[in-house]
Amino acid sequence: MLADIINLVLVFVLVALVSGNNLSACAGPAIAGRIIRKRTGVILIILGYMSGFLLQGRILRSGIALLLPSSTVLMPIILIISIVVFLVAHRKRVPESLSVTFISALIGVGLAYGNLDGGFIVEILLFWVIAGILSLIMASLALRAMQKALYSDRLWKGVRTARVILVVLSFLTAFTLGANTIVIIASVLPAVWYVYAIILAGIIIGSIFLSSGELRRIGDEIIPIRYANALVSQIVAAAFVEFATLLSIPLSNTQMLTSTIYGTGFGYKEKLLSKKPAVQIVSIWIITAVFSIVTAYIASRAILGI
Repeated sequence: MLADIINLVLVFVLVALVSGNNLSACAGPAIAGRIIRKRTGVILIILGYMSGFLLQGRILRSGIALLLPSSTVLMPIILIISIVVFLVAHRKRVPESLSVTFISALIGVGLAYGNLDGGFIVEILLFWVIAGILSLIMASLALRAMQKALYSDRLWKGVRTARVILVVLSFLTAFTLGANTIVIIASVLPAVWYVYAIILAGIIIGSIFLSSGELRRIGDEIIPIRYANALVSQIVAAAFVEFATLLSIPLSNTQMLTSTIYGTGFGYKEKLLSKKPAVQIVSIWIITAVFSIVTAYIASRAILGI
């Protein structure tokens, strides 16, 4: 009973941190492009998170179940490591990837407990690498095609339509995050009404109070956001995450959006990219992955008395 309460509290905290941290991956381009106000964007993303989690969340649960340890005693290790990582990321204003942190912690626990599904882990890692490369290339090519089209007077008249599309895409990106990232956290607990209530409360609290720094980092500092690259980055990122969800594979919205934003940066002839924020983001992802695996492994062996 005590372990269940601890896990419930930890899930609430992690959902709040993830919701705030990843809000930049959903509404960052639209807010930075001054298409919608921050308050409007936050409300839109909260609704997207909730819709994705409630309507499509069951799809990914089957995949995550293959990775979860059978011992509930080890579950807090994964949650605590993820919370620590996201607290550091929030302080540094870095959009962190829950998929990378959570899966890395699961690998550490699995190595210690001896129930690691190596084949599925390899499948996930290969998908991440391929998706990252393909999304960058596709975003770059799509932006170049869009830039050529934008010289047309007819398309410039459609800017208002592009704004509406981008707002819709922000919601859909949040929807895919709710169905993928939030479900990863929810999978450690049973699918009952009070767990859903805790998760929905975490979404609201995190989105409102824990999103400001990450919004500035991904929306303003990597590359100046324009309608074209905002539209392309959202379309490509959301498509990849939704595809991964349908395959029951966890995939980071933040990772995809960062990759596509950089892809659109390569699509411009002018040198608009700022390398420093991206280097910091990728470096922290690598460091947190290694930290999560090692810490989870050591902690699990200590608890199991190995």
